[in-house]
Parts: sequence; C-alpha cells; structure tokens
Amino acid sequence: MPQTNPFNGPVVIVGAGVAGLTTALLLQEAGAEVVVIEKLNQVGGLARSYAYDDFIFDVGPHRFHTENPNVATFLERILKGDATWFPRVSEVYFKGKYYSWPLKPQNLTQLPPGLAIKSAIDLATNNFKTYESDSFESYVLRQYGPTLYQNFFKGYSQKFLGIHPAETHPDWAKVGINRAIIDNNLQMQNLSQLLKTTLRQFKEPDAPHFLYPTNGLQQAWDIVAHRFKSLGGQIYVGSDARMEHDGSKVTRIWAGDRASFVPSQVVWTAPITVATDQLGLEKPNLDYLGLLLFNVCAKGGVPREYQWCYYGADDLVFNRISIPRFFSEKTAPPGSTGFCVEVTCMKGDARWQHAERLTDWVVDDLVRVGMLPNRRAVHDVYVERVEDS
Repeated sequence: MPQTNPFNGPVVIVGAGVAGLTTALLLQEAGAEVVVIEKLNQVGGLARSYAYDDFIFDVGPHRFHTENPNVATFLERILKGDATWFPRVSEVYFKGKYYSWPLKPQNLTQLPPGLAIKSAIDLATNNFKTYESDSFESYVLRQYGPTLYQNFFKGYSQKFLGIHPAETHPDWAKVGINRAIIDNNLQMQNLSQLLKTTLRQFKEPDAPHFLYPTNGLQQAWDIVAHRFKSLGGQIYVGSDARMEHDGSKVTRIWAGDRASFVPSQVVWTAPITVATDQLGLEKPNLDYLGLLLFNVCAKGGVPREYQWCYYGADDLVFNRISIPRFFSEKTAPPGSTGFCVEVTCMKGDARWQHAERLTDWVVDDLVRVGMLPNRRAVHDVYVERVEDS
C-alpha cells in the first residue's frame, strides 16, 4: 500500500554521501518526494571508491561497525551478505618500528627502555601536575603525560592538521582517540585506562569484527542510490546546489542549471560554510582540510598486513596508509597490492596544485618504511584530490 507523502512538496537533500543517501532512501520509502543534488559525478561522498582496472581504492580506510540494531538491519538489507567480516589490524609507525594500535601487551616490551621508564614516571606523577589551557596539547598532557604527548600525539596531530596542538581544540583529542578505539571495553582516556586496556587484552584476545562490502565501499552507495531511484527518487550528480531565500526560509533550490525546486524541507550535508554563504548568514570561522590520495598499484605482497597505519614522523610525506586488500581480497588482482597513501593539505596550496610532483617522494617513503622492496614493484600511481575532507 503506497505511503502518504508527509511533506507539502519535495524534500531536497544536498550531498549524496553516507548521510544524504541514507536519509534520501528512508524518506522515499516513507512516502516522501525526495530530490538529491550532488556536485560530484558519483555518489558516496567521502566514502566513495576509485576503480582503476582491477584495483579498487576508497577515500581512505572505511568499514562498518555498529551496536545499533536499526543500523545493522539497514546494512543487512542493503548488502544482503555480499560483504566480508574481519578483525581490526591497525598499527602505528614509531622510530623505525611498527606497533599494534590499540596497544597490546607485547608493545610494552618493544618500547625503547628510556621511553618506557619516562612513561611510567608520568603515570605515577601526572595527577600532581596542573595544565591550565584548554587545547589539544593540554588535554593530552593531562591524560597521558609529557612523554607520550611528545613522542606519539604532538607530531602526528600537527602534521595532519597543520596546526600546533596548543592552538587545536581538545575535542580533536577526545573524539579522535576514542573513534580509533571503537571497542567499548577498551578505554584510553588516560594513562591508567591505557594500562588497564593493555593488560585486559591478555584475557580478551578477540578483537571486534567489522563489515566491508566485497567490492569496495562504492558498492553500498550504488545499491542505495539504485533502490532510491527505483522508488521514484531523483539524483542530480555533477550539479552544484544553489539556494534562494526570502530572509526566513529557502524559497527555491537549483541543481546546477538543470532543474529547480520549491522545497518543503532542505537537508544540507555539504560543507556548512557553503550554506551560510548562500543564505547570507555569518560564516563560521571554519576551514576544511583537503586530502591528496596517492593510490599506488604494486606487484607482490607486503611485509605488514595491516588495514591501515599512522605515520607521524616529520620526514615522511604521508600521514596514513591503508591497504584495501586486507578489507576485501576483491579490491586487488591476485599477486598485487594497492596502497592508499594519504597526504593532508589545504585546497589551493602548493601541495594541492602540484600533487603529482610528490609521487616519487611517496614511493621512496614507502620503500623507507619497508612496505615496498624497491621502486620497481610499483607499476601505477593515481593521484586524487579530495576537497573538504
């Protein structure tokens, strides 16, 4: 029995990423008339995929993990079992060695003795210290102490953001650290919890498992988009959204020069700065990082079978590497490996404009950190620029 449209006119959703497409499908299934406007030529947003011959790369590492039964049911009916389950294998590269992330018991014996002793002293004395400023730096110092801050957190954060940790909001630490952990049984908000988390893994060896579409993240969003359109929904890709307003509400919204709509509701999932500019509202003091992806296609296997790894050293050009074949074997041809190598920048800066010039540096650093035997193992490198990442 057809649903009754609960809105007086179309709901226009700007952005065909995860939030936009999922919202669009659920509203369309509930009987609404829905239009999606996407500036790129494909759906998926920051969870889209790139395909080159038989290689598939996502925009950095993505996977599904949820304890919400509604989300789990949605994923089940979208993917219909065409996905892989895998335990997390993530690492951090520090002073020429690889360590599991989150920390595991064996890492304690692998740390340089001086670093281990200083960290232990921090654990014993940090509660007696006072850190006054409200920043990423003060938060990590208060939670972890100066040794781990200086050696693990400071360099990576500054390299990733291009902002000194003393000028970075503490939420960058709070959200970033816990988002990387996922498992509710593993807490790393301070040194005491870090120690308990590490020791607990002696008794709880089973890591949480994650879900990944067999043929890359794009598979999921193509299915959602197809189902949405089969129900009568409209998607305008390759179209910039432009809003007109009367000072109190949006009166019309354009999909490029292809169509326009008088919306009952607008769901905006694009950068908020674009919306405030179009609506004549005060623009927030907010910048968006750009992301350069060097999608490296190489022959052979790899010595480290991680899904992704963090690289904080200043003399390495990249911040993080992910390896799609350890999410799903279908993302690389047999006997080959793809590396998604991430370099952050700002749109329009020298790196953004001349990203291709960094290709040799990226490949050389892959050899330096032991992920490639030599430059001859690489047969293609594809450079992708991701705005507002």
